[in-house]
Order: sequence, then C-alpha cells, then structure tokens
Amino acid sequence: MEIYTFDKSLQERLVELEEILSGRGTVVPASRIRHEWTFHVELVIEPVGWQALWKIPRLTCQEFEIHYPTIVLVQVENVECSDLSALVKIVAVQDEIHLPDKCDVSLMELYPTKDQENSAIDAEGTANCIDQLRYFFNHLWMPWDADDDDTSDWVTSHLETRVRLFFDMKRGDVNKDTCDIIRTLIREGKEISGKISRLEEDISDEEGETRCLVDEDKACQLVKLHFRLQQIKTEMDVLENPAMRDMLQRNPHSGINSGEVKRRESRGPRVEAYFVWLGGELGETMGSLQKAKEFLPEGVFIKTTGCMQEALHSSEMGDRVILGEGEHLISGAGGLEEGGMIVGIGDRKRIIVCAKDSTSGPSILDFSGGEVVLQNLTLDLGELQAGILVRKGTVKIIDCRIITSNQSVVKLGIVVLPGGRLILQNSSFVGLGTAVVIHNAGQCQMENCDFEDCIEGLQVQDGVDFQAIRCRFTNFKEYAIRMETDKYISGTESKTGSCEIVKDVAEITLEACIFANNLKGDVAIRPRLSVALSAKHDNGMDIVP
Repeated sequence: MEIYTFDKSLQERLVELEEILSGRGTVVPASRIRHEWTFHVELVIEPVGWQALWKIPRLTCQEFEIHYPTIVLVQVENVECSDLSALVKIVAVQDEIHLPDKCDVSLMELYPTKDQENSAIDAEGTANCIDQLRYFFNHLWMPWDADDDDTSDWVTSHLETRVRLFFDMKRGDVNKDTCDIIRTLIREGKEISGKISRLEEDISDEEGETRCLVDEDKACQLVKLHFRLQQIKTEMDVLENPAMRDMLQRNPHSGINSGEVKRRESRGPRVEAYFVWLGGELGETMGSLQKAKEFLPEGVFIKTTGCMQEALHSSEMGDRVILGEGEHLISGAGGLEEGGMIVGIGDRKRIIVCAKDSTSGPSILDFSGGEVVLQNLTLDLGELQAGILVRKGTVKIIDCRIITSNQSVVKLGIVVLPGGRLILQNSSFVGLGTAVVIHNAGQCQMENCDFEDCIEGLQVQDGVDFQAIRCRFTNFKEYAIRMETDKYISGTESKTGSCEIVKDVAEITLEACIFANNLKGDVAIRPRLSVALSAKHDNGMDIVP
C-alpha cells in the first residue's frame, strides 16, 4: 500500500513554511504559531472521507498492549482543525489485535494513501500539508518556545536557523558529538515539558486542605523543571547559531578533559583499558584484576575508575572496559560506539548496565560501526524502549542477559538496522515485548540462546539474514518468530504454524532449535502493511531510530 512521500530541499522547506506562518505579513509570536497552522489546515486538508495509514505512537501501543511499531489502515471521518487532530475509523489491521472501532488521533500520525476510494479527494495536497505539519512540530518547534516573549517574531528569530541546523545535521556537516548533544537536549526538553504539564494538571485537580499539603512540594518541583528547561534553551540557542557551533566543533577538547586528551596523545596510538570497580576488600579487588588480565593484551595501559560512564567517555575506538559487579549507570556508548569491548568480571546477573535516566536516548547502547564485543553482563532496559541498536558494523554478545524490570509489549531487546550485523552466543532474553527486531538487510546469527517470559521472540522482514543454531524458542505469549513480508504472501493473506512454514524462506535458517509452548503459534507470516513507511524521510534531528 503506497503513501505519498516528500524529499524537499532546504530552500523548499524554508519558502513553504514562511508562506504558511507569515504569509499574511504580520508578526507571529510563539503563542500564535498553532493558530497559523490551524488556519492553514482549514484551507488545505480534506475534511472527511480519505484513507491513510495510522502509525500508532509508542505510548498508545503500550496503552492498547500491542507491539510497536504497529500500522493500521484508517478512514478519516472528521478533521478537527483547532486540535490538529482527526477522528478515524479502523479499516484494516496487521495482526490479531484489538483496537476501538474509532479513535481520535493526531494528524501528524497519518500518512494518506495514493489509492483512494473517492477519486475527487485531493489526497496529495492533504498528504503534503500533513508532511509540512509533521516536519515543523517534529523538528523545528521546541518545548520551550511556548514561553517566548509575545513581542518577538518567532519566524524571524528561529525558522531559518532551525531549518538550516536540521539540514546541516542531515548532510553530516555537524559532527557526531554535537549531533548527540543536540538530540539529547531536545529529548530532555520534551520530557521536562511533559512533566511540567502533568504537574500543573495535578495541582489544578487538588482541592482544599489536600492542595495546601502538596502544593509546596509540587511547586518546588515545577520551579526546578522550569529552571532546567531555561538552561536547555540557553544551550540550544548557542548550538543553533552556526558561528558558535563551528567554533565549538573546531575546539572539541577545550573543556575539562583537555588534559587527559593530551596525556593520551603523548602515550601514542594504542588500545587502552579501563577497569570499573565500585569497591571491595583488597583480596576481592586483586582477584578481580587478576581475572581482568584474561581479556587484556600484554602491556596494555589501564586506568581504574568507579564510574562506567567516565570510562566510556574517555575511551576511543577499540578500547576495552572491564566491569566489576554492581549497577553501572550510563548515558550512551561513548568512545566505544564504533568499536571496542565491554566485559564483566564475576556473576553476570550481578553486573548490571542500565540507563542513567530516561532522556539518555531510545536505547541503552547505540553502535554504528566497527566491531563491538559485550560479554558476561546484564543489560536492564528500565524505562527505555530498547536495549541495543545495531546501526552498522558487527556487535558480538556473549554470555549476556538482556532484561527489563518494567515489562511492556513495546520493549525491544535488540534492534538490527539495515547494514548491521548481530552475533549472539549463550545469551538470554527476559521479560521483553520483542527480543530481537531485524530490519531489511540486517544480519543476525544466534547460537545456544533462550528466552524467558517474553511476549515475542523475533520480528524479521524481507531481505534479512537470520540463522539460529541450538536455540530454545519456548513459552512465548505470542509467536517465537513473526515475519512481515510482501514477498512470501500476497494481499491480506497470512500464515501461522510450526517452524515448517519457513523452511522455504531464504532469509531464515534454523538448525537443531526447539519450539514449544508458544501461545499463538511458533511462526507467523504476515503482510507488511508498513512497506511504504520504510521509504526515505527527513531524519536530521529524529529522536527515534
């Protein structure tokens, strides 16, 4: 099912947004931006009767207890321009999921289809308008903009600088470290804005004596949140300025770590190691250091630290990080993102790596090149959506556990994106929505792995390379393997059954694997309704992979 897609240049984006937001020649403060969009939507979008794919957002999937992402075909029954939303009727779904017959959804979640029952519908014009709306609110509008001074023109102050920043990031003109900082600040700003809204709503709902008791605590929280949001705004104002951004990129080591950088340069180019130790008796410490020697080359330069994030931040590609037992809080893979090794010493169940906070990113670890090895540790997703993203390169996971202490159908253990390669050995997945997701052109080799209390084992697409040897696919609440395809089935046809139904599927190789006690079936093959949404979209400042 095809949808309209748009790949616009910087100049095209800038011109069309200027026409939408200041086409009437008046000053447009931040408080009037939404009104200008309402006016534009009223003029352009078809009010009723068009079909679209609804890409259900993650939190809505969690509420409905369905997998993320889920995409369904809908018919628009009414557009509410003032809310930039629509009432839709569910027409077709991907799988045996239960949704209300009708839902109120954001227009930005809809992708109009090219094939419309009513030929008089201007589907392309409607799709273009929604694309403009989605681009603006996903990439240009910031959560702190609502607090801007009403005397200033938002369009003059921010539009061009933010569009240029978006395209600079998309083209790779902004270095990776700066891109990471920008995405993290935006992510944190959006989370803080949501917390502020919820707190203000809670305070307004309180009455009488209860309000007196809780107001002071909540008011204090609000002050701190507003203060942090203002700090983020100040940092982003600097990063939006191209001259300031260029200066910061030319001097990446001008901060507090410049001394360490110079010391490392003086030691020459070689692999270094970090031993992360949270403390213990002398004998225990010496014993752990002795075990660490197994994973370190002879003569390696090694440093000790009590903070894993410090070790990752100081590391360079190819370095090794050795972890002692305990809980290690991190906010990204740091210098090991493009290659290196992280190894736990001791009981893997007691070597826990988790996110420092929910604004760290969509995943605990994000790898984009080279070869990375993770060995003998536990990754706990906590509040995050995914454990590991494999964007490029090879990620080897040996003797590890990937778990979530906060179970949800939308939690993903590992996501392998096109061009990524995952090798799993002797590892376990516990309590996840989907253990492994493999996108088109992604590779995964799995040996002697098992699953515990997961809803689904693997989700794969056409064009993957998946091999499993001596793995135990048992006790899933849904399927062990779910394949979304437009290659092996046609139309709305679907298949469910034993692993025999994939024996002729070139993408999947199973050897000496066990399938048992899977509630809905061992394997499901479903039509890929979301094919069109995998087309290239603008993604310069996207938060979610």
